[in-house]
Amino acid sequence: MTRSKVTRRCVIPCCLLAVAALAGTTVRADDDASPCVTVDVNGYKALPYDCFQERMSPATAPDRDDPALQSGGIARQAPNRLGLFNQSTLRTRMGNTFGRGVRPQRPTPATAPPLP
Repeated sequence: MTRSKVTRRCVIPCCLLAVAALAGTTVRADDDASPCVTVDVNGYKALPYDCFQERMSPATAPDRDDPALQSGGIARQAPNRLGLFNQSTLRTRMGNTFGRGVRPQRPTPATAPPLP
């Protein structure tokens, strides 16, 4: 068999498979939504940010009735308990290398006194 016949034998089933896969998919069109129009005036584009924002926002508002999020106790917790940055703790941990290196300050290793 020549190379072109082998290629045709592979291409035709692949094309048929792709067409069959596309036939099963449905495309949803937003008929009620108007397109966002970009206006070009003297070379400057005015983008419709309000239209983009409306398109990007969720269809329904998120549920805000979670009692854990409305708790005042979360706001009163220590920053390190919440996983937030604390500069004084970082300064203590880094020691004299704060702002100069990435390795924390460590004491110099103790050496053993010489044997008599």
